[in-house]
Amino acid sequence: MRFFCFFLAGSLLACQSQQKAELPIDTLQQGEPDSLVTARVEPVITPIQKDTLLDNVGRFIAGLSQLDSNAFSNLETDAYWEQYKISMDFNWKKMYDSRLSKMEHWQDSVFAPLQHDSLTLFYPFSGPDFLHAYYLYPNAPVYVLAALEPIIEVPALDTLPVRKRDLFLDSLGRSLRDIFQKSYFITKHMQEDLKAISGVLPPLYFFIERTGHELLSQQFITLDSVGMEVPVAYKTLSWHKTQGVKLVFRNTSSGKIKTLYYFSASISNAGLRDRPELVKFLTGQSPFNTFVKSASYLMHNPPFTEIKKLLLTHSENIFQDDTGIPFKDFKNQLNISVHLYGDYVKPIKDFGEAHYQPDLDSAYQASATKEKLPFSLGYHWGTSRQHYLLISKTKLQTR
Repeated sequence: MRFFCFFLAGSLLACQSQQKAELPIDTLQQGEPDSLVTARVEPVITPIQKDTLLDNVGRFIAGLSQLDSNAFSNLETDAYWEQYKISMDFNWKKMYDSRLSKMEHWQDSVFAPLQHDSLTLFYPFSGPDFLHAYYLYPNAPVYVLAALEPIIEVPALDTLPVRKRDLFLDSLGRSLRDIFQKSYFITKHMQEDLKAISGVLPPLYFFIERTGHELLSQQFITLDSVGMEVPVAYKTLSWHKTQGVKLVFRNTSSGKIKTLYYFSASISNAGLRDRPELVKFLTGQSPFNTFVKSASYLMHNPPFTEIKKLLLTHSENIFQDDTGIPFKDFKNQLNISVHLYGDYVKPIKDFGEAHYQPDLDSAYQASATKEKLPFSLGYHWGTSRQHYLLISKTKLQTR
């Protein structure tokens, strides 16, 4: 059964009747408001040339109508794409109302003033989750994501047979179900879904377009021995240990141009040892901010000590839940201060008691300054009892 049955049929009809005034709107360059794209309204900067075909593909994948007449606008009359758009519109609005709008307000009023939020953002163990990286760090000019999920070129959707194009949309819709409901990708689901939709690029396009951006360019890259990016043809990308893609995009309201790097690579000790150029690239981005979410407690284990050391050395701020760096690794460092948010609860049963941190629990119990977290983001989505830590270099608290 196609994935649309996963969502409530009645809700889809309700989505069609939503009035544009109810939603945050982002005025596109052409002047046509798209009520289901969310972005911050800032002065428009003079447009620059873009890869129009890439952006057209991105909008089609995101379930957003085309901005002019092209091959993809002709496909918008397809009944299956119309259903896909209705479903994506409904689920995006539901997620925005319940989670993203709260993150947006909290980020602006509480989070941003505590840090230099215009630094590069590094998001290890990210999968293709540009969505939450953007809502927490909307002012970052560069986002660096690193995970195991593969980079595969998006097929020419406008010339695919109808059945294959529908299957592509079906697979993408299913791959997003965990983000919509739980705020994170489930590894087992990703291994199945991303194979069906050809890697991380489709969800990256989806999130970039839906957060109020237009795609400008895409380039497959590797890194040379000193950590500098080197463009490569897609057909040779698999020849390299460090496989990457570089996406450049622009906020359609502010005109600000941003860059996203995604590296498909192991960042375990062995993986980094085999990729010294990736370490050099990351070091060259420092100081950066780091975001860690739903990371399966990997940095609690011996095979991930090097990425942990890199983060502690080169991050100006680390915003993480308890699945990131263990509390014991930074709690007594004199050059670090910690802000506690939410309420600490034990790891979910999937990870067991082994990752329970009694010292972090005690810190929460003893803290008189911990602050509320108005949104749920991570493994405890079912109870909304979520917690995050902002780990900062002390100098930031005195500026």
